[in-house]
Amino acid sequence: MAEKKVTASPVALIGDIVESRTHRDRQALHDAVEVALARANADVPVDDPAVITLGDEFQGVYPTLGAALRASFLIRAELHGTADVRFGAGRGVVSTLDPVRGIHDGPAYWAARDAIVLAEEKAGRAQTRTSRTAYLAPDEPPALVAAVQAALDCLDFMVGSLSTTSRQILGGLMHGRAQHDLAAAVGISPSAVSQRVRRDGIGVALEAMTTLGDLP
Repeated sequence: MAEKKVTASPVALIGDIVESRTHRDRQALHDAVEVALARANADVPVDDPAVITLGDEFQGVYPTLGAALRASFLIRAELHGTADVRFGAGRGVVSTLDPVRGIHDGPAYWAARDAIVLAEEKAGRAQTRTSRTAYLAPDEPPALVAAVQAALDCLDFMVGSLSTTSRQILGGLMHGRAQHDLAAAVGISPSAVSQRVRRDGIGVALEAMTTLGDLP
């Protein structure tokens, strides 16, 4: 008998801006988030495009965990220097309550909501203060979810420990820019860019993002 093909549930991604209420220019922040979401929606496979739902919060639905995580990486990189962002990703069924206004609900969103609370709690502890992303999937093996979370914690630590210049280089490489172009953009030599890619772990971060971005 032929094996039944199992299709993984979609993944909801919720993001919010850290300390958005105290941002010096909330209109500029809103505009920057709109631009970041539009770019991620264009670059990443998406079931329901990421949109702003409140002044400091946005959400979208993705066909795979990898797509949701790739979107979070791109949005975070795009907003670097403008805003700090945290993310909660949750896998499960998605219910559409209002297709006209794009209002969704269901286990994926509940898990994503719990995940973003978890991300905030982890960031409040000294030993995990760099954490910005959490993943929950009640129907998946706990060991698998824990492994994904461990990888995200390590990646968040690496990215959170980078200097501003190195973060700019990482963001540019994520968008496919050549190292010599980035050197001119950040005002350092091409060899200095290469050194930072090796010394600061930028290359390792990119490989981790690629691997996580391929998750089903």
